[in-house]
Amino acid sequence: MLSLTQKEIETKLDTFNWNFKVGDNIKHNIQEVFFLYKIKQENCVSTKEKQFLNKHISIILVCIIEAILYDFVVRLSEATNHFPLIIDEKKRKDIKSYISKQKVPYEFKKSKVKVLRVSNYTLSQILKLLKEFELLEQKDSPIYSTLEEAIYFRNRIHIYNWFNNFEIDEKYVFTDKRLEILEKLVVYVLTTMEAKYSRYKN
Repeated sequence: MLSLTQKEIETKLDTFNWNFKVGDNIKHNIQEVFFLYKIKQENCVSTKEKQFLNKHISIILVCIIEAILYDFVVRLSEATNHFPLIIDEKKRKDIKSYISKQKVPYEFKKSKVKVLRVSNYTLSQILKLLKEFELLEQKDSPIYSTLEEAIYFRNRIHIYNWFNNFEIDEKYVFTDKRLEILEKLVVYVLTTMEAKYSRYKN
């Protein structure tokens, strides 16, 4: 289980979330996770049954981390008044330049208006950016490799397992221990984002 309640998670999210519709969708996924926890607690008896749900919970948790961090990258690109004050001016310019150079053309379907949009970064690319500018912790912090490991875990959704992530037999992959690591990562990301990057109120 996550060490935060659903309400506590939503409250933390509201302090730093940039795109409010993305925030709504993150909250929807959080609601799904807590529903799956309930099913797991009330209806699963055997370890095997619990691990069936561990897979789905794990995938959603990594997707939540990815959405939070991508939303943060978009904020770093777009924000002026709400650009995080904790980031100094030089680093601010470097970050915006880094993101700007990788923007891609995008055309809105209805209006046909063309713009340059923040690249659709993979979670691995997002972590590279965060590490480069030390936005979560210093570059030598193990948090980056731990989050990278979560990507491999999420990618274990592919049954063929072309990259040979984790055990060959999937029934041994989605353990309670690995799920617990992901849960701690979600809490870490939420807590860190709230502490460092809360939007200041006018």
